[in-house]
Amino acid sequence: MSVLRKVSWTLLAIALVVSLAPGFVALYPPSEQHRDYPYASPGRHGTSFFPLGTDEFGRDIFSRLCYGASASLLLAPAAAAVSLGIAMGLGMLAGSRRGWPDALITKASEVFLALPWFYFVVALRAALPLRMAPATAALTLFGLLAGLGWAAPARLFRSLTMKLMAEDFVEAARALGARPGRVMFVHILPALWPAARAQMLVSLPAFILTEVNLSFLGLGITDPTPTLGNLLTPLQQYTVLTSYPWMLAPAVVIVLVFLALQTVADPVHR
Repeated sequence: MSVLRKVSWTLLAIALVVSLAPGFVALYPPSEQHRDYPYASPGRHGTSFFPLGTDEFGRDIFSRLCYGASASLLLAPAAAAVSLGIAMGLGMLAGSRRGWPDALITKASEVFLALPWFYFVVALRAALPLRMAPATAALTLFGLLAGLGWAAPARLFRSLTMKLMAEDFVEAARALGARPGRVMFVHILPALWPAARAQMLVSLPAFILTEVNLSFLGLGITDPTPTLGNLLTPLQQYTVLTSYPWMLAPAVVIVLVFLALQTVADPVHR
């Protein structure tokens, strides 16, 4: 394993630990305000220490970043996993049954692929009430992302299933009397796991970026609940973008996570 790949896995492991237990890493509660120190630069101010500075309300950016990672970096992978599960199920069905199930699933995937995915998600979310409870907004985003991201991987799993169905070990299992369900779950599904793993790593940035963009636009999980997206919302103001560079910390985290995911998914770095 290359050094770059090891660094990437280490970075992703740290992000996962922070996402799972933000309270053990954060220095302050995410909504705690230090009104005497709005837009404070990174460092110690009085008796308080802000590693990444504060926002307009004096809230510690580092602490909010930890809790924001918990929302964004867990919500998007969960939605990606559900979407991938749907894609595997539909792809295996289309590739093994052929006939009308194959035609129906293929045509449906073509329709979804023809849609501008991000704008379609924005339109669906905008049709719902803008002000939602954080839990409701999270579940809504989860459902939208999971339900709209299955088309491309489903076509991949369909092709792989069709290829595997023609392999000798599958033909032998069927000749020995294995039922279709056993063929699917014992012989086909394990052979699809490497492709599923690679697809998961490749698709994660798109899911994370969609959640970030929706929250940045105010259509996702809104303040005061932090996410990587709504932590970037103050940067819509030009003065904040140019005067307080530490407010870019969430963007740096997003870029690092994306680079790490691309590195571990790229076979060149193995």
